[in-house]
Amino acid sequence: MKILWFSTSPSNAAEEFGYDHLGCGWIASLETIISQSQQFELGICFFYEGDKYKKIIKNNTTYYGIPLPKLNSISRIIHRHLGKLNDEYDSPYFEKVIAEFKPDLIHVFGTENGYGKILINKFDKVVFHLQGLMEPITNVFYPATITKHQSLLNDNFGNIVRGLTPFHTYKSFISRATREKKIIRHFKYFSGRTTCDRNYIRLLNENATYFHCEEFLRPIFFNAQWEPANAMLDEKKIKIATTINPNIYKGLDLIYRVLSLLDNKDIEWNIFGMHENNPLNSIIKKSLELERNEKIIFHGPVRAEALVEQLKQCDFFIHPSYIDNSPNSVCEAMLLGMPVLASSVGGVNSLIKHNETGFLFNPYDAYELAGLILDLSIDYNKALDAGKKARATAHKRHDAKSIEESISNMYKAIIQS
Repeated sequence: MKILWFSTSPSNAAEEFGYDHLGCGWIASLETIISQSQQFELGICFFYEGDKYKKIIKNNTTYYGIPLPKLNSISRIIHRHLGKLNDEYDSPYFEKVIAEFKPDLIHVFGTENGYGKILINKFDKVVFHLQGLMEPITNVFYPATITKHQSLLNDNFGNIVRGLTPFHTYKSFISRATREKKIIRHFKYFSGRTTCDRNYIRLLNENATYFHCEEFLRPIFFNAQWEPANAMLDEKKIKIATTINPNIYKGLDLIYRVLSLLDNKDIEWNIFGMHENNPLNSIIKKSLELERNEKIIFHGPVRAEALVEQLKQCDFFIHPSYIDNSPNSVCEAMLLGMPVLASSVGGVNSLIKHNETGFLFNPYDAYELAGLILDLSIDYNKALDAGKKARATAHKRHDAKSIEESISNMYKAIIQS
């Protein structure tokens, strides 16, 4: 089978296409499995920041880099202020790639990007793997404690002028949501792994065919194992880990509010994925009228190897996002065997069974999360038991052979339809 992927990155050819990446992501991990299989001939097509069309072959995979049009700084600012999207440029190279590779099927990762719009009327056998769902995100983009006007007024003037505020991100998300709904209504085949994304597809397209397909995660999380830190067992400092990107709906404000409720407790909250000097951190502190909290340590983006070692030093993994379909950070923590506390939103409850493989909470209630942390720090054996069950569940759920079989069956079913 000849399968052509459309991805937002060059996957395992990141270095060859000038990407400064922090290690293998889940799509690259999946590529490693698929490219080694005798069943598939794999090609990967993507936009990149190069000056010209670029094709390379590496480890049985053919990579097609399509250059995005160059915008000057003024044009970029105008686009951001208007919420205009730059990832749907219908380059003639797309038809060239399809004609040259002659795929039996095209597999697109994500309905939130522009590939779906570009592929309309270009190819029939197209399946989309669901990642972020834009309409649900836009509905809860701003936390209940921070209005869109607060987020704008508490940003710096330079970001406002350049269109780099959460308000401008929100405008682009609205545009993505509108485009995503058109893509879902036009195409027929979709894959995902949560009740949330399955129901979303059925609401928008009753004629769609949905395939359940899990995601393969970064190999290092399969090989490593978390062990309980002595600190918790000795009733000392509580060390928490959270991995989030700098989007306002990811729950950074909830972390600050929970810490204010646990002010008398010895807590260290480690945040991976964003720096302390990120403008979002300043916006949240100003909006909530807070000062710098010494209990929060920002690590910024870190490589997978360093992240695993950091997670091993923590007692809990907490995912505070106000919306998420299937966060891989939660799945990776479960793979390690960490006690995981996560917002009961979107598709998260498809990943965690409450009080069995982890603990779910309402992110709009800081008291509930604060109380849950306190309760589990007292009864830590309950947390440890959930971590062990989470590890067993996650290793079964993300098994490479099972995922390869699911994908193979999906590809065959679509091609033969």
